[in-house]
Amino acid sequence: MDDFVIPAKTKEELEEQTIRFLKIVEKHNLCFKRSKYNFNMEGIPILGVVVGRGQVKMEQEKIKAIKKWKTLTKVKNVESFLRFANFYQHFIQNFSHTAKLLNELKGKKEWK
Repeated sequence: MDDFVIPAKTKEELEEQTIRFLKIVEKHNLCFKRSKYNFNMEGIPILGVVVGRGQVKMEQEKIKAIKKWKTLTKVKNVESFLRFANFYQHFIQNFSHTAKLLNELKGKKEWK
């Protein structure tokens, strides 16, 4: 088995749900490596975001990557950055304004 999530609102509920899940696994003779899984996590990284405690946040590594992004010097660089950042637009304040400016920049022949 691969990648399963057991959501719960309380630790007690999580314990009950986990025991129930493990009983189903055992009943159907399913297998997974326990060493590959983490139990009682408060946040789970899924597809570039962290889900937990009723919130969805950007992964810290992605934030660092954006902050360390080299200065955009070519149209190709701008397009690459916009593709990356577009996925996270819901987390970036005033993204549409910034993206508009960067898209306008792509049309210029000379950069100052």
